[in-house]
Amino acid sequence: MARMPRMSRVSATCASQWIGRFTLASLLAGACAMALAACGGSSNNSTTTPTVTVGPQTQLFEGQLNVGGSAFYSFTVQATGDADVMLASVTTSNVPGTSSTVALGLAVGTPLGTDCTITKALVATAALQSPLVANLTPGIYCVRVYDVGALATRVNFAVRIVHT
Repeated sequence: MARMPRMSRVSATCASQWIGRFTLASLLAGACAMALAACGGSSNNSTTTPTVTVGPQTQLFEGQLNVGGSAFYSFTVQATGDADVMLASVTTSNVPGTSSTVALGLAVGTPLGTDCTITKALVATAALQSPLVANLTPGIYCVRVYDVGALATRVNFAVRIVHT
């Protein structure tokens, strides 16, 4: 059997110091790992629900309105807030693009079958402002446009709805 060479005193001291440093580094690394693992836990069992912020949504409702007729459009409100409804434009259907100053009924309500049950209404002409403002809670609503007896011929209309 082969004999292992004897280590000099200097070699033994260097090896001892290296092993000591290695052992100390291993112990420190282990302690840090255990401390970090302990930080992840909590005795507080409550959960935090994230807050969802819903910004305003804009929808455009366009169509044609016959003499004595009405049309409605349904939309969904995600959060409590104001819905601004604007009769953005009314044009004649026989000469497209020709603006009309005719007054139409404009209403907000809830859908019921093939119609809209009105909760708030007014008579409006086309303008770049929201004459109809309704405070709504989350749910499904509708906007209704209707002839108030002022139409002599069919018209095209556009309604802008801004809501949360």
